[in-house]
Amino acid sequence: MNTADIFAAGLGLTDPWYVSNVELRPADDEKGELELHISVDFKRGATFTFQDSEGNVLCDADGVPLELKANDTVERTWRHLNFFQYKTFLHARVPKARYNGKTPTARVPWARKNTGFTLLFEAMVLEYVKHMTVAVLARLVGENDKRLWTIILHYVTEALKLVDMSKVEMIGMDETSKKGHNYITVVVDLKTHNVLFVTDGKDASTIDAFVKDFAAHNGDPDKIKIITCDMSLGFEKGVNAHFSNADTIIDKFHVIKHANEAVDTVRKEEAKTNSLLKKTKYLWLKNECNLTESQLKKKKSLSSKHLKTARAYVQKVELQDIYETCTDRADAESRLKKLCSWLMRSRLEPMKKFCGTLRNHWNEILNYFDNRFTNAVLEGNNSVIQNIKRRARGFRNDEYLKAMIYLVLGDLPIDDVLKMAAAL
Repeated sequence: MNTADIFAAGLGLTDPWYVSNVELRPADDEKGELELHISVDFKRGATFTFQDSEGNVLCDADGVPLELKANDTVERTWRHLNFFQYKTFLHARVPKARYNGKTPTARVPWARKNTGFTLLFEAMVLEYVKHMTVAVLARLVGENDKRLWTIILHYVTEALKLVDMSKVEMIGMDETSKKGHNYITVVVDLKTHNVLFVTDGKDASTIDAFVKDFAAHNGDPDKIKIITCDMSLGFEKGVNAHFSNADTIIDKFHVIKHANEAVDTVRKEEAKTNSLLKKTKYLWLKNECNLTESQLKKKKSLSSKHLKTARAYVQKVELQDIYETCTDRADAESRLKKLCSWLMRSRLEPMKKFCGTLRNHWNEILNYFDNRFTNAVLEGNNSVIQNIKRRARGFRNDEYLKAMIYLVLGDLPIDDVLKMAAAL
């Protein structure tokens, strides 16, 4: 094998394409670093399939791809995977033909139309950005990050079209902070843990948008049996409007979070007149198993002083115990009724308000004891999303953030899109 044959084999070129020249030369920029340039040509008289301006293969009336001879060519260049430490570029005379008054170009097997990158380079980008920021990868490969984002957005968009949601029966939904008080809503398949949908906002319109997208991917709202979410009124309105056959489960961690907030409100009010409660916030919010020995000792000392905060804390612990020990819905409902009576007699306004919250979502809270699903998957995903944001130090475009969420957490069929691009 000569050098050209070796590179042709490495590129996977088949007849009529062949490598005509391989050259290692300095770059045109000021650095003048060496680059590898591979020239590809085709045999005279060969026929090709051609593409229109949208990248669609030209076919005859029966849908069979047309095979046409070239009557002109146009020079094209693509960035390829590095060869050792050298940036590598492919150059080729791309055939052109006359067809129906237009001059389409031939499809090349190593790249999509009008991208400037080979398919292998794009595949590398899609894998690397799961583990590093686009900005870092752009510096690593010596490309503009906007060009890399073009690759990512294309493949995420195309892969989402292939997602089939016909078997989805259990979903969880939660909002996460995008920036400041701006939010995105994330919907997850509770069985596979894959992100199904990401959209701006956290009101009923987000559910409307999901249902529309769900139906477009063969999903059936009537097949949804379980939905986990928080106490958002926007979610409640959207769920009631679209998922008539589903049992909604208020996530237990959100319920306990509301209880913690009520306890902390009691502490803040009492601390205004009792200095003993200064700087004790986390003594009451943490579980005792997570306290240090000194913190536990201090908490037991405070609990013996008949504090309002201590009473509120014991009520929260009772709620946690209901979740941990009740084995069925009837047992949980009985104990929750007793807890609500206790809360209403406590003369602690934040705890009474929390009791109202429990009663407003009574059935959805009790549904947990029939089907013990939580939003733990979503909370885990939320940690990953926050890490994506933190690692990138923000995104200049909201669509970039959504694309990364889908790419990292959506289990998208990216390989299928790459295979389709190669097989066109």
